[in-house]
Parts: sequence; structure tokens; C-alpha cells
Amino acid sequence: MSNSTDSEIIPRFPPDRCGLALAAGVLGDKWVLMIIRQLFYGVARFEDIRAEIGVPKSVLSARLSSLIEQGIVAKRPYKPEGGRTRYEYLLSRTGFDLAMSLLALLEWGNRHLDLAGAPIGPVRRSDRAKLRVALLDEEGSEVALQDIRLADLSK
Repeated sequence: MSNSTDSEIIPRFPPDRCGLALAAGVLGDKWVLMIIRQLFYGVARFEDIRAEIGVPKSVLSARLSSLIEQGIVAKRPYKPEGGRTRYEYLLSRTGFDLAMSLLALLEWGNRHLDLAGAPIGPVRRSDRAKLRVALLDEEGSEVALQDIRLADLSK
């Protein structure tokens, strides 16, 4: 049941105007997220991706084709010595733009799900200081979640 206070805080927008709803259509599959995760880790070759995450070949092929079509992944040929031309898969600029969203999911998973071991997370390269995802305003100041609402950005 809807509560009027909630509708005042979060206005209702049709799914075709909502980036989250549209992104779910592209990324809302376990294998897609696992493939993108591997590409962020630098695993670029089909067989290496397949072996590391255990995805069936047909599923991996279909998901990579879709990610290429969406502009998230780019396909680049390479030829091993004495072998036939093969392809490696790399994140496009659009794919790299997913980094903050995926780090936010990683942070959420670390906080709320049962992990098999110590959590992994982002650190600064220079000093290994732990990092976290935050929302900033245009001046670079952090904004608290309770101060955020969705709005029509065209106005």
C-alpha cells in the first residue's frame, strides 16, 4: 500500500524516463554483472572469463554480444602465435562509467550479505587507504541520503 509521505519524497516517474529501470534491463542478469566484474579485473579473453565464473559458453557468447550491442563492451582481435584470430573483450568508456554503480553494489554486498571470507573493496593506490562510495553535490560536498530526492532534471 502506498503512503502519501513516500510519494512526496520520491515522485513517480514512468520506467522509460528512469535510468535505473532502463539500466536494470541491461544489467539485471547475474551473468552480465559477473562478466562486467571480470572485465573490470582485466580478464579479457573469452575462455578465461568462462573458466573463472563458470558460465556456459552459449550464455557468455549471448551476453557479450548484447553488451557489445549496448556499447558497454568493445571487441578487439588478437592472434596468438601460430593460432587463428581470436577476440578479447574490453570495457568501453560507457562500461567504465559503471564503476561507481558497481562499487556501490560491492559496498552494499559487503555490508549486508554473508561473505565466505574477508570482504574486498576499493583502496587508494598510493597508500591503500580504504575508500567508500558517496554522493556529492556540484561543489564536491557530500550529501546525506535523507537530503536526496528524485526530480525531473529537465526543469
